[in-house]
Amino acid sequence: MGSGCKKLHGMTSSSKIYVAEARLGFSSTTLDCTGSLLTQGPTDHVTKERLLETLIAFRGEIRQTPPLYSALSMDGKRLYDYAREGVPLPREIPERTVQIHELDLLSFPGPDGVTECSPDLVRLGFRSHHPRSNDAQDETAVNTLPFESRSGFKPKPLLHDPNATNDATFVPLPDPSQPGSRGLYFHLRVHCSSGTYIRTLIADIATRLGTVGHMTDLLRTEQKGFMLDGGMTIEMSDCEDLDRVDQAILASQLEESKSGP
Repeated sequence: MGSGCKKLHGMTSSSKIYVAEARLGFSSTTLDCTGSLLTQGPTDHVTKERLLETLIAFRGEIRQTPPLYSALSMDGKRLYDYAREGVPLPREIPERTVQIHELDLLSFPGPDGVTECSPDLVRLGFRSHHPRSNDAQDETAVNTLPFESRSGFKPKPLLHDPNATNDATFVPLPDPSQPGSRGLYFHLRVHCSSGTYIRTLIADIATRLGTVGHMTDLLRTEQKGFMLDGGMTIEMSDCEDLDRVDQAILASQLEESKSGP
């Protein structure tokens, strides 16, 4: 509000911290769970140790190609519009340099199917949903709810597969609750520069592991000093009277100045 709008650029251009869920074994047109199934790949060879070793290569300055389903423009047209219309791109999407300050593994399914995880996932509200084996139904295993269930968002089928013709039909990703269709789920904590695509990062990690993958959930936990922990929930009704909101902000600032050094 007010002069706060002048600080928006600093917010959007700052580094960000995310918690992301990845699913190996299946790739999608959008690189996330809202897209159409593209390919399948093996996961039996992927171990926790191999994944940890792979993550090392993605820390620091890396190059990545933004996804086709993104808001970037090419010749005055959004990339996602090319994809949804089934129109070929005028040229390849250029790579960009991004910085991965931190990249940590927060969860990975153990040999018994129970997910080994960081306590941070529990604190953030992630729950068991995708045990690796058919027999592993331990509700204490921590994993995230499906993206659409936790966020309330219901993904709409895409009309066109960018790698197919205009009459291509949407192919849903396999249901993880069905035997043989789970894939392998794990969570990452990513501290990255502005402009980093976590979807692309996960797909690139999967490629280096010798398989395919996509992002199934994403939660931003910190940006420019604003953290999800300790945040406030503002009801819409509290914003109906803007004068009252201004007065509350002013009162808060005065209180802070009194208690300051």
